[in-house]
Amino acid sequence: MILQPIMLKRLQTKWGVNTTQFIIIMCVFAITGTTTAWITKVITEWVGFTSDTYWLWRWMLRLAMLIFGYQVILLSVAFLFGQFPFFWQYEKKILKRMGIPIPGEVKISETKLPIAKTHDSINVHEITAGSDLRATDAQEPVYIALFASGAGSNARAIIDYFRKRPFVKVALIISNKPQAGVLDIATKENIPTITIAKERFFKGDSYIPDLKSGKIQWIILAGFLWKVPAALIEAFPGKIINIHPALLPNYGGKGMYGHFVHEAVIAAGEQKSGITIHYVDELFDHGAHIFQAYCDIEPGETPEMLAKKIQVLEHRHYPEVIERLITNAGV
Repeated sequence: MILQPIMLKRLQTKWGVNTTQFIIIMCVFAITGTTTAWITKVITEWVGFTSDTYWLWRWMLRLAMLIFGYQVILLSVAFLFGQFPFFWQYEKKILKRMGIPIPGEVKISETKLPIAKTHDSINVHEITAGSDLRATDAQEPVYIALFASGAGSNARAIIDYFRKRPFVKVALIISNKPQAGVLDIATKENIPTITIAKERFFKGDSYIPDLKSGKIQWIILAGFLWKVPAALIEAFPGKIINIHPALLPNYGGKGMYGHFVHEAVIAAGEQKSGITIHYVDELFDHGAHIFQAYCDIEPGETPEMLAKKIQVLEHRHYPEVIERLITNAGV
């Protein structure tokens, strides 16, 4: 089967690699498949299996090569091509599905966390997906840029969170609105800002030179309403993340932001809503999911009431997920 270009692009975005690395990874898969088939043929002839051999023995040999031989060959070829770290993460996911424990891994499972409220608490349920979120110690400061279009409550939560965690530095705040409240926050925190112009953002250099000169390594969307251009995604592969105030893939897409999302959720009679943190690709709210958390919707709850609960989830989880993504990436 031939993969269509759009499928390849989605794979590249999901894996968070640039075009060159993506091509090398696909070559590793191709070489591994061919090599596994050849070695299986050689072993079959060596042990004397023929078409007359009992089918179960031949099937068991092929299964053993698929389960064990293929994985060893894959890592060996990956090492030769300098892609061992990527494929080791790939292999760890396979081992987890097989129920084989991996030393040093921290598993995050669905749970309920009490979150402080005026009179009671919100039952919060976490769902992890996509990335392996494992906190490690970062050696060097990682510069991040926050993109926001509004008041900046998520930006404020992120800034406050990393104030006592100097290995991550909010080095730049970018907005598409000159009067956005997030710019006032930046001024008070002495954080450099850029107010971007639509023409340059979408048809020019997308402010990539400014980001690179500022040593930005990760881009964090915190209530940014414009779609991210392809050039920016290509310049920061797998390093742009967004938070959406609903449980994607539902209630996402163009025009679904803020109160529009909460109104749609309530109107549909949903019993729960939440947040989705995901990688950014060239479509609205479409990239691979990293983390989700949800809360129950009580009878008679209004969009305004739901918005406050969702904001609690955002402020509680977004900074933590950012930290764990960055430290796990080892940058």
